[in-house]
Amino acid sequence: MPTTAKYEVDTLFKDLIDQFSGARLPMPVVVLYAEEADAGLDREVEDVVNAVQEAQESGNLPHRVVAAPEGGDPHHNAIGILDGLARGPWARRGPSWYRSYAFPRSRLVAAVEAAAQHVVGTAGDAAAQPLDDLVEAALARLRDLHWRSEPRATRGELQQTLSPLLNSTTLIGAFVLAGLTTLLTQAHWEVVLGVVMASFLLLTVTGWVRRNTAPLSWLGQASRWFATTTFLAASGRQAAAWSIWRPRMSWDVTQARAREVAGEIIKARLDTTPADEKDRAQQFHLQLRTLALLEDLRSAHRAWAPDLRGRKRRVPPVVFMPRAGADNGGLKVLSAISDVRSRRSEQDPLLVLAGVAQADVAAWLEAESPGPAPVHSGGPRRNSPYETWVSNLRVRQAPSRGRALAWTLPVRLSRLQLSAGNTTGLVAVPVRRTLWFLWSRWTVLLVLVLAAAAGLLRTQQLSHQYCEGRLLGSNHDAVRRQDPGGTRECVGVATGGVSFSTDHDVHLSGTLPGQDTDGHRAGAGITLGTLEEAIARENDRVSALPDVQYITVVYAGALTTAAGQETRALNSLKELAGVHLAQLRNNAGDPLKIKVLVANGGQDMYFQTEMVERIVGVASRDHSIAGVVGLGRDTTDSDTAIGLLQRAGLAVVDTTNSGTDLAKRHVNYFGLAATDQEEAAALRRIVDGLGLPASDRWAAVLTRRPSRDDQYSVEQAKYGTQMLLDAGFQLAGGRPLEYGLTSNGDPDYEEALRASCQSGHRLAVVYLAGRADDVNQLMRRLAADAGCNHPLTVLTGDDLTKAQFRTGATWIAPQATLYYTALTDPAVTARSSDLADAAAAELRISPQPAGGNPYEDDVFSDGAVALAYDATAALHAGAAKAGASQDGGLAAVMAGLRAVDMKNRATGTIDFRDTRPLATDTQPGHGINIIRVGRAADGSVRIERICGRPAGDTGELQGCRP
Repeated sequence: MPTTAKYEVDTLFKDLIDQFSGARLPMPVVVLYAEEADAGLDREVEDVVNAVQEAQESGNLPHRVVAAPEGGDPHHNAIGILDGLARGPWARRGPSWYRSYAFPRSRLVAAVEAAAQHVVGTAGDAAAQPLDDLVEAALARLRDLHWRSEPRATRGELQQTLSPLLNSTTLIGAFVLAGLTTLLTQAHWEVVLGVVMASFLLLTVTGWVRRNTAPLSWLGQASRWFATTTFLAASGRQAAAWSIWRPRMSWDVTQARAREVAGEIIKARLDTTPADEKDRAQQFHLQLRTLALLEDLRSAHRAWAPDLRGRKRRVPPVVFMPRAGADNGGLKVLSAISDVRSRRSEQDPLLVLAGVAQADVAAWLEAESPGPAPVHSGGPRRNSPYETWVSNLRVRQAPSRGRALAWTLPVRLSRLQLSAGNTTGLVAVPVRRTLWFLWSRWTVLLVLVLAAAAGLLRTQQLSHQYCEGRLLGSNHDAVRRQDPGGTRECVGVATGGVSFSTDHDVHLSGTLPGQDTDGHRAGAGITLGTLEEAIARENDRVSALPDVQYITVVYAGALTTAAGQETRALNSLKELAGVHLAQLRNNAGDPLKIKVLVANGGQDMYFQTEMVERIVGVASRDHSIAGVVGLGRDTTDSDTAIGLLQRAGLAVVDTTNSGTDLAKRHVNYFGLAATDQEEAAALRRIVDGLGLPASDRWAAVLTRRPSRDDQYSVEQAKYGTQMLLDAGFQLAGGRPLEYGLTSNGDPDYEEALRASCQSGHRLAVVYLAGRADDVNQLMRRLAADAGCNHPLTVLTGDDLTKAQFRTGATWIAPQATLYYTALTDPAVTARSSDLADAAAAELRISPQPAGGNPYEDDVFSDGAVALAYDATAALHAGAAKAGASQDGGLAAVMAGLRAVDMKNRATGTIDFRDTRPLATDTQPGHGINIIRVGRAADGSVRIERICGRPAGDTGELQGCRP
């Protein structure tokens, strides 16, 4: 039984859709016609096309229906058909999965066409005017309309400018309104006014440009196509040329080609044009219009466009033409599509289903061409009409084959098929959605916004985690950590762009900004930021030297503090200044240069272990690092930290750390400071000199409550208690009395003094096993406590040279005499060194003390600068003896240090020759001094050195009488 024509054509139609969806195969122009000449059968052919089209109304297949006009000029009708296809949306049910088709190339040709038609229609006797004049008039019309096909309805200039600016439904308006709201609530009125004026000016300029320039500018895809298509190059006198970098040349080519096109369109419309020339011009016009339409559709299905439009549009656009005749221009359109496709190598997606009357077939198809085979639904797929057509396509396009309409797939329908009735129901082609539809400009915008927000949040997270946090390439050598007081500090090694300086930098003179920074005090203008910049400059200078040999010294200290406690970083700041001075002094003449890296362990070296881990990490990459200078605070982590450096093969030359067991446990440790055991032994001379009877030998040991960042107090209490017991003293409370710290770091002596001053025994000695910062509060409490309001001897092992007794910032109780140990006395030991000269030449530090000795100035007197200066020189000397540099030999630095013997240094003699590794005995040669502070008869504070020895001296202390 034969099936109906509607079923056969619908089957072929769906097969074509499948071929495009699956493999993007070429789409033909399908022409239906009756096998016999019969007006009724011709109407049945139209019904077949209408039936297939009506079935698609319920689906999402993009399509247009061409209702060709009856009568009129066939050429004008054909142009009207093409113009209609390029205007308005293509029909489909429901919302589009992607935006509607755009036809910029068709609009460009339509603009030229409209200008030419306007000139021909308004020029009076156009046939009598020269063609060049008409062409120039058409171009002038184009320029007046800004290359649009018709004038645009305009609003007022002010309204057009402000509308996008203040419309919250547009993206730019939303941003502008949000920005203005933020500015109005947070900025000054001058800033708000400036921003509003700048925004108005910007919108005015961009609006004028948008309204008064061609929408199809040289950057547009239509203008680029118009300037480069070989279709126009074959007919015009202007060579194809387009460049994004040469807009003038590109636009000149576009206008020259527009002149050629306008001339051809004018000739096609003038009645006085010779017949053969007019026919040629009409063919050119029709094929150019067809080419523009096909190029627009091809661009709309380009698979790898930025918006991936071709992967979203899985089905071809379809044109239904129920009646394509010679009179209504339909056959001209079909012929033009086939002709353009045969001329071009590009493949466009357009599928056309047209019905042709049998009377027009003979005039349309060449008589010598073989007739098409009828449609058969059965049989193998490879014998289907489409398979036969596509396999012959390449040969049929050849001119020698005598067939101009190679892209046409004729379908001959028999009377039996056409008259079989409507027994078959047709359904819409299922258009399946793919995941590619998620990719759109709004999706991209959303993804970009989310990515930007995520990137911003991640950057903020990284900036909270790392001192130099970036979305890509964060610096892992320095991290941000929060200390117990809630302060976030930058901890680690200052590599890259990391800086530990803050807005509250303490000055080298001990002042803060605003206190005394006029430059009259030595070092008043030198801050941590100043030293970091100076060190970076010197490091860069060393790197730039040709064939340079150098080592890198890492200074590790407590360079940051909580707000309001900046002076607690003063000791580390001075040590860093000493390291830098040693660097500059050495690099001025020694062949082995020094680079310096700065490492920070946070306030009170709370993050000492993490800092050391960062140092070890940097040393694994930088093979010039010879060792570490600093680590001057004894904490519970000190042993672990030095052990990490030992395993990494890095030597440690310590400045002020008085831990007794560090040198006994680590072969890489070299300390310049006297140990807690040595300090207690020195203070024994003061205790013995008091000559107290056994009944009066009562003492109290006050120590800080043990904490992670303070091992120093524990060791002082241990050796101080043992010293007092050995000297025959009894302890109030029978043990060391602990005191805590308040939330702002001040000592709280309430319970400790109640157990000592009010113990029922008259105290003769108070041993403070704490920090120099605790002395001031202790003296005030002793003066106020009636139980201790009698002559007292106060001992402490901490170096109080940084205490400000003379200024009154550190107070002395009237009944107390304070004895403390100092690690060095530069006023005595540094006279023969070059420290002062280096400070004056390099850092412009020129103290002018009353006695003429620069080392009596506060910037030098506490010995911090001198100790770091000598420690850096010792590490360099050890590296030099080991032959170490950035090229190797660093493993021998520790051995080289044990051969160091340096005389006339700022702290005395640095001699590590007798420093035995892991020795259980006290290491010889540490400098130590005992300082007495008391009140004179007139109430003034009197500070005097009563005994001591410089570094390198192994003799006994002499003259230590209270």
